[in-house]
Amino acid sequence: GKIKKAIYKFFEVMKELGEEFPDKVDPSLIFSTLTSTKDDLSKYSTEDLLNSPKMTDKRKQWAIILMGSMSPYIFMVTPMLSPMISARIVFLSLRYGLTTESAFGLFMYSYGIGCLLQDIDEGHRWIRTSRLMLERFNATSQYPKLKCVQYAFLIYLKEPFQSITSVLLDCRQETMMVGDIEYAIFSSTWRGQFAVLTGEHLSQVEKECDSLSKDMIRLKQTQSILDNASMHSMALQLIGSSKDPFALSGVSFKDEDEVLEFVEKSGNKAHAISIYTYRVVTACFFQRYEDAAEMIEKYHSKLTKEDFRIHTVIYTFYEGLIAFRTARAQPHVEKWSKIGGRAIRSYQTWAKHSEWNFENKLLLLEAEWLLTKGEYDSAEKKYVASMESAHRHKFVHEEGLAMALMSHYFKSRGDAGKEKEYLDGALACYEKWGAFGLVSHIRGN
Repeated sequence: GKIKKAIYKFFEVMKELGEEFPDKVDPSLIFSTLTSTKDDLSKYSTEDLLNSPKMTDKRKQWAIILMGSMSPYIFMVTPMLSPMISARIVFLSLRYGLTTESAFGLFMYSYGIGCLLQDIDEGHRWIRTSRLMLERFNATSQYPKLKCVQYAFLIYLKEPFQSITSVLLDCRQETMMVGDIEYAIFSSTWRGQFAVLTGEHLSQVEKECDSLSKDMIRLKQTQSILDNASMHSMALQLIGSSKDPFALSGVSFKDEDEVLEFVEKSGNKAHAISIYTYRVVTACFFQRYEDAAEMIEKYHSKLTKEDFRIHTVIYTFYEGLIAFRTARAQPHVEKWSKIGGRAIRSYQTWAKHSEWNFENKLLLLEAEWLLTKGEYDSAEKKYVASMESAHRHKFVHEEGLAMALMSHYFKSRGDAGKEKEYLDGALACYEKWGAFGLVSHIRGN
């Protein structure tokens, strides 16, 4: 569990192997490094790359093996270093020849160029090549691991979220079959994240969270147990259960505040971002808008583009909704409209690549933006379009959320009949989602 010490030791060993990394990494260095790697790769066709010689330099082989082994933990703690690691693997592979780890380095590069620089098509271009690279080495035991990270970190920007949950469930079985327990647990954790954030029935999500905690303890793979416990906490609150997810996970924390304090002190950015996301999403559904705004003020400065993952996408959506609502309550504070505007621009980019995943969210953000500007008729049309899109793309929880916000809109307009109509529709969607605790809370208020 001493990840930070392991990373420190890793960089010491890399230096001994002749591979030094900069002490400080900033966005401009990441951009220049990824752009330079893109230029290097542009000189090779897929066939040329796959026909490159195998690596024979033992020191470089060990360097790449170590980089591949440590990359998930570096991503957890110091995500800004991940693009530097991927670029180095690609550079060494082009210069000294290929290894099986070259395939993972190429995918890590595709993640960097696709998610961090938002060149999503370029990122997807290299997914198939990385798979073919493993085939060249007949490394079939490594394919489930590669498939797992590709779907969890990049492919979801194009393919429906619901299909990702199915693939990651398959990945769990496939990684277990080849004895890769670590990635079997990662697959289950990432599947749960997509499930809870894309509207899968909460009773199923809760059961899987409970089972996963037990598996983590039994298999001694507890690196993601706090992430899972926080996800479990969100599901339990929505269901209306009084279970303690942290006690169920075998960790000694009295509440989520203590967990957050622990992960922030330990420097585990991945777990911190997960907790930020679940807390803001939960507050938004329970209509604790002031609480959510306080959380955003606290968390916003801690999130950077280099932390990009599914949580970033989801957090951006709910942050934008809360920002516009807060902008209406605090019209003299400019930052809220700016935060909401950034959310819209992000979703405009993502919706170009997947209407299925992002259209309803973009429409709802636009509805809130138009309402903030006082363009009521246009806002109303966007609300309706968002509901229809969420229904069409099977995001029942977000269909309910759009209806709840539409109900608030009609309340502000003094139309009690429409207010009740859309509130009833929202509650019906939440019941389909299995969020009975949320329904009881809203009815009680």
